Amino acid sequence: MLEVYVLVPVRKSFATIFLSVLSLVLALVLLLFTCMAGTLFGPLAVVFAALWYYLMFRAYKEYEYSYFDGEVRFAKVMNKSRRKAITSYIMEEVVMIAPAGDRSIYKYEQDKSLKVKDFTSHNKLKPYYVMVIQKGGETSLIKFEPDEQYLDAVEFKYKQKVIRSVAP
Repeated sequence: MLEVYVLVPVRKSFATIFLSVLSLVLALVLLLFTCMAGTLFGPLAVVFAALWYYLMFRAYKEYEYSYFDGEVRFAKVMNKSRRKAITSYIMEEVVMIAPAGDRSIYKYEQDKSLKVKDFTSHNKLKPYYVMVIQKGGETSLIKFEPDEQYLDAVEFKYKQKVIRSVAP
């Protein structure tokens, strides 16, 4: 059986982008003051430049969804080098996988007492799916963005648990 996985880059938030631009501007202004007034502001300029570098180039995050022989796994990949497993489920614990807003999962989406895990790219224009999990008497929702190959692999054995989106 073939293992199928999807990598979804997470969009940076407005606050992260704002802080990175602010730290770059402060680093440049402090560097200018350092050139004009001596080394008084030099260390502070280096701190803001390091903060800008971290926010722009080292704060890259993506989610990985993988499916292999009845097991669904979720992981977080930081800076394309560190992978951390988040959670995994067997397909017997999965109640259904359906597009967000589908009427079959409406009652689950409206229930505010359920635990929701969001593994999407946070892009408002990109559609996502919702996986309903029942594990140990507790129901939870997982938001994720599988591709067609991923859904085909899950559907191969568990067709009754997957509802596909209708293309417009």
